Amino acid sequence: MATTSPVAVKPSPQDYGQPPAGVDLLYVTVPGWPTHLVGYDWQGNPRATVHLKELDGYAHTSPEGISVAPNGQGFESGAYTFDRLGRVIYQHDPSIKGFTIRTWSEDGAILCGVEEVHPTSNSDGSGTTDYYLVRRAVSGPPVRVVRFLHLDAIPGDMGYYSVACSHRLDRALLVQTVCCSIASAMAIGISDGRILGTWDPATAGWPVFSPDGQLAAEPTSVSGETTLVSTVVRTVLGGTVLARYGKGITFKALSGNNQFAIVSGDGSGGSQTRVIEVTTARQVWQDGSNRGLRAVWARPGSGDFALAFPASTAQIPCPSQQSGMCADPESDVVIVHADGSFVALEGVFELPWPVLP
Repeated sequence: MATTSPVAVKPSPQDYGQPPAGVDLLYVTVPGWPTHLVGYDWQGNPRATVHLKELDGYAHTSPEGISVAPNGQGFESGAYTFDRLGRVIYQHDPSIKGFTIRTWSEDGAILCGVEEVHPTSNSDGSGTTDYYLVRRAVSGPPVRVVRFLHLDAIPGDMGYYSVACSHRLDRALLVQTVCCSIASAMAIGISDGRILGTWDPATAGWPVFSPDGQLAAEPTSVSGETTLVSTVVRTVLGGTVLARYGKGITFKALSGNNQFAIVSGDGSGGSQTRVIEVTTARQVWQDGSNRGLRAVWARPGSGDFALAFPASTAQIPCPSQQSGMCADPESDVVIVHADGSFVALEGVFELPWPVLP
């Protein structure tokens, strides 16, 4: 008689209860349970479990993934927007016209994005294109704030997306990409659509913007080469230079209060991840290994960071919609405070955070 081995079932994540009101939480997911998010406070204590049950069976296949508000006040994925308790508060038709890349405000109250619309589109590829700044309250439909660009063409390798959405400053920062780099940026008022100013990079590349869109860390390289030779940190509007860094320092992220940065710096054993003070280059913290940095989460209005590093170098089969082998998504997470103290979360996690390029 044929027998089969029992299938191992992973126990569901521990239920830490509803998110406590007024507590800023950092969310991660337990491997194998992508719709169960576990919220940690910034001292490294698990404080909440949120189950986005409407995403069960879809979280791994959704191209958007799960987007978490910076303070854990809401969640968004595809057609669904959830409140801090994981209840659906807005749902839209996934086939909605246009394409919006969304960015949460620092207080989790609104989302900003860019909608690209083609009023005319011809079979030969010609047509027209309109770009709109879009804002949305978490419980309501998107509102077009302003059409900030019209083109008598359909661009093939150009686009816009939002990198910052500050409710406090009442402005969004939209960047223009052309082919393989960021070509420019534009600051626009969220409430009234006023163009507040523009920004142009010193050289083509991928600058790092602060979460509120006020600062840019701009890498420069020798013309025709890819080797980084320096980085300038300056204000997006006005261009005031705050700091200059030479070869060997690569900026990865800026803090929520614009005072600190995550950088990778050349060390004795290779590239090492460090936290530094932007204006003085004072080192606050350094990772003891040479492991690569996978993702960063900056605490709003603070100098604190959460850093994710690959838990292993193993390769696993890619998700079903891809072929080949991919890096194991499980990560170690370390919370680093502005005073240099840190705590490593116990266990390994998968991340509903944007992964670094």
